[in-house]
Amino acid sequence: MEAARDSLEPSSISPRGLAPRSALEAVPVTVIAGFLGAGKTTYINRRLAAGDVVDALILVNDVGKVNVDVASIDYRDDRVLSLANGCVCCTLGGTLAEQLSQALRLKARPSEILIEASGVANPWRIGDIARLAPGLSLSDTVVLVDASQARRLAQDVQVSDLWHAQLSSARRLLVNRLPRDEEDRERLLAWLGKLAPGATLVSETGAWDDGDVAAQSCGGADSQLDRTIAGSSEHPAGADASGGHTDHSGLRQRTLHFTGAVAADRLVTVLERYRDCLYRAKGFLRQAGGEGGWYSLQYSGSRGRWHPHGRPVTGAVLVCIGRQSEAFDGLIKEIEQLEEPLEHLIDHP
Repeated sequence: MEAARDSLEPSSISPRGLAPRSALEAVPVTVIAGFLGAGKTTYINRRLAAGDVVDALILVNDVGKVNVDVASIDYRDDRVLSLANGCVCCTLGGTLAEQLSQALRLKARPSEILIEASGVANPWRIGDIARLAPGLSLSDTVVLVDASQARRLAQDVQVSDLWHAQLSSARRLLVNRLPRDEEDRERLLAWLGKLAPGATLVSETGAWDDGDVAAQSCGGADSQLDRTIAGSSEHPAGADASGGHTDHSGLRQRTLHFTGAVAADRLVTVLERYRDCLYRAKGFLRQAGGEGGWYSLQYSGSRGRWHPHGRPVTGAVLVCIGRQSEAFDGLIKEIEQLEEPLEHLIDHP
């Protein structure tokens, strides 16, 4: 097994490569953002399944060298582009502008462009590129929030500034995994509304898991709660919605490549034991003790979920993102020890 380490260091954005102004109608751009594990990819897949997205171009940013999210999106391969190995709001600013410029030069111009930002991106910075680029128009900034993790992230000294900056950049705030108790739910929504002044708040009355993230928010169901929040216009301490970069260089990601299989229950147990330093884990693996079939693993908010999956182009890989610490290094060492040989498994496609 090979482990690759990358630091999420900030750098300046450079909107180079923008296309010249066209007489054609501007292509609308939607930025889809939210902290690690908030449900961004699931939201896109829900929109695709509902038929809301036609002839669009989808740009998917991920923080590692292997883009797990782009392999999880169920859309035409030629219309899903990967922006890997960095945060698109900082290290990939130039790359994003170049991709957008190429999109405008396509013979079949996209009807719209969806940009799924990494979980450590400030969406305001990404929106700036669409606002300034000739031929593009910023249509929406959708920020997803995992309600079950909101209080924790708001108080986390490592990521709270970034998390607040994401919320204050939202035009629409999609809140999932809400508490079932109505009083708790309304109190939480009111608090979130104050953190995203002027944004439209969209939520579901039930508690969502990853299979149901944003299932109703894109379908206009009657159970949907949709209201404009008139909250304080002040930004939280440390948050900069005007485009100032939020430093997230204290985070670390490790990309683990496997040639064997991993025991599903043992892996999730290890992830849960390190939940204080682990924000996100995701990837595609073959489970030990089975017949060699592929599964996707999504872990966030102390919850691990396995789903059957076809053979991924990434191969067997697991991306872990957490705070820079000895504990995080210990997590990686324990995961590396879980790999088992494939000799007794049937290799399924």
